[in-house]
Amino acid sequence: MEMEMETVQVQVPLPLPMAGRVEALSASGLSAIPPEYVRPAEERAGLGDAFDLARTHAHDHTVPRIPVVDISPFLLAEGTAAADHAAECVEAVRAAAADWGVMHIAGHGIPADLMDSLRAAGTAFFALPIHAKEAYANDAAAGLLQGYGSRLATNATGHREWEDYLFHLVHPDRLADHARWPAHPPDYVAVTRDFARRVRDLASTLFTILSLGLLGPGRADALEKALINGDDDLLLQLKINYYPRALSFILHNGVPGLQVLHDGRWVTARDEPGTIIVHVGDALEILSNGRYTSVLHRGLVNRDAVRVSWVVFCEPPPEAVRLRPLPELVTPQSPPRFTLRTFKQHLDRKLFKKKQQQQDDQLDNGVQVEATN
Repeated sequence: MEMEMETVQVQVPLPLPMAGRVEALSASGLSAIPPEYVRPAEERAGLGDAFDLARTHAHDHTVPRIPVVDISPFLLAEGTAAADHAAECVEAVRAAAADWGVMHIAGHGIPADLMDSLRAAGTAFFALPIHAKEAYANDAAAGLLQGYGSRLATNATGHREWEDYLFHLVHPDRLADHARWPAHPPDYVAVTRDFARRVRDLASTLFTILSLGLLGPGRADALEKALINGDDDLLLQLKINYYPRALSFILHNGVPGLQVLHDGRWVTARDEPGTIIVHVGDALEILSNGRYTSVLHRGLVNRDAVRVSWVVFCEPPPEAVRLRPLPELVTPQSPPRFTLRTFKQHLDRKLFKKKQQQQDDQLDNGVQVEATN
């Protein structure tokens, strides 16, 4: 089987000039945020400051808290007593996926020194002068997506995003553009590949746990089998924003800013040292017939620090797999909530609906929207 994995370090709170980099404009002595980076008022409502929100939520016990789940009992289960603890682990992951759609995973088996090395390598790359980073620049207009770049918004409003990034494929190797893999720092390639390999193993473990939570011991491989097709393995990618994939894994540098929507309110993620944040995506929501929740999230920027995130997306091949609820989860009492679709078709539908909603919002606010072909 093959696996495709993309790794991206996303440097978020720096603005991007019209034809350059977020970092360059940030260093230019701006007195105000350029309007093309300012999100619509309805998106900014109640945002506050990332650090203030993190401090407030850390000490406010009335604020819901994203679950922390230790999966080491499942990984180490041997014997009857250990099996009981493993069953408790399965139930904790199931409940978090159903109620929140996001969780902090502890006891994942990825060494702390490797995660520290990954953070250090990514931080060192972004500390290079811009001209040195430009040696690895991508060219999105020409379809060359791997490498160093600055992401522009793809929504109908035309607002720009507030981030520079580094993006590349690491597996299968035939898809990797090695010319855009940084030579500095020297350990960047090795630690990134090692982390990617271990996250793929963690994804397989979590698919097993999530399958057990849905269907019990006889169908522990149900979700992973439904997400692959023959020799096509899961695709893993690294980015930041709303995650429509199957699972997403987030490692960050400790700077607060991640919020998830839970029960109609935005909850700021606490820093849980040693954990990896895992998001349930649309593919799992479809396969589980809505029993697992695909969560909406947002990243907040702040005045005081740069937030760097390593986000591994785990998703099915875009065309080879046809997504539908697992047959065991469809009954007369629980009819299918989703129609048959490929993952690419699903993403296309979401993008169309998002643009349509934004156009409707603009019309409601008295903004003229011109259609283009």
